[in-house]
Amino acid sequence: MSWESRVPDGVSDVQKTDDGFTGAVSIPPDEDGYIGRRCEGCDGKFRMLVTEYNALTEDAELTCPYCGNRAPRSEFVTAAQRDRAHAGAEAIGEQYVDDMLDDIFGRAFGGSRHTAPASSPFSVEFKYTPGPRPAPRPLPEVIEERARRIIVCPGCGTHYAVYSSSAFCPICGPRAAADAALEQIAAGRAAVAIEDQLPPAEAEAARDAGVFEGMAANTLKNIVTLFEVFARDQFNARASNAAAAVKKKGNVFQRLDDTAQLFNDHCGIDLPAAAGAAVWRRLREDFARRHVLTHCDGVVDAKFLAVVPNSGLQVGQRLVISRQDAERALDDVENVVQTLAAMP
Repeated sequence: MSWESRVPDGVSDVQKTDDGFTGAVSIPPDEDGYIGRRCEGCDGKFRMLVTEYNALTEDAELTCPYCGNRAPRSEFVTAAQRDRAHAGAEAIGEQYVDDMLDDIFGRAFGGSRHTAPASSPFSVEFKYTPGPRPAPRPLPEVIEERARRIIVCPGCGTHYAVYSSSAFCPICGPRAAADAALEQIAAGRAAVAIEDQLPPAEAEAARDAGVFEGMAANTLKNIVTLFEVFARDQFNARASNAAAAVKKKGNVFQRLDDTAQLFNDHCGIDLPAAAGAAVWRRLREDFARRHVLTHCDGVVDAKFLAVVPNSGLQVGQRLVISRQDAERALDDVENVVQTLAAMP
């Protein structure tokens, strides 16, 4: 049996070369048909449908779904996959070295005889008998966490699975702003609803520790930031003079009424009317809440009361964000995202 055939399952295409040997080590997919990938830039892990991944050319590049890092596909290797590849190389090397040593000693001593001169009282015979071949080493399994959220890119049709919100498709790059925004909204809903998944005693302990209130506050802050990012993207895509329009205006998309004015003046879109009066009013209040949470450590100031005069709060009181507040904000921003994305 040739040394090339004495390799473990999962190793194939073994060939001897002038420099040593080459071979391929398979990376088995999970039960859903996905294999893991890892970004060296942000350490983010994601998964791709193995049939689509194998169809890529060897020099194809991938984009990290989280940070947007783009690099050759060979650089997106997980630790478990690297361990399996190294084990495969060691297994091939073991058989190759055994075969090489067998050849060297066989040629040097196999079947040969050396007799001492006649004056010597004895003679010595040298002969090489090969020992048992080393058994093939089984390769380690690739055990990685399955990702439950599968995304199908509307642009290129690529299937990939992620562990958190994704702003990029691994194949075609940046996702449509509306798709990314709606996905983050869904993630926000799942975050504030996590208390429903906990056993009663654990949920009560977390509630007493302020975990759920903190999660609601963070969700509200994040959803306002999401609106800013989405509005900026939409304005840049729609306004022919977008850069000049926002020049010297600072973080204009953090100011809701100024954002509405920009869209009205340069895109011909009446955002308050498109969203509806009630939704727009609540968005203004949420922007004011985000300001208090971010810049005032949650303590109400006069600026907040000017926007939300009927809050029932006074300057110096602490702003409390409930789960209902966060879920309503998620609904309102989702409404605006879908409405604006549907406009020509």
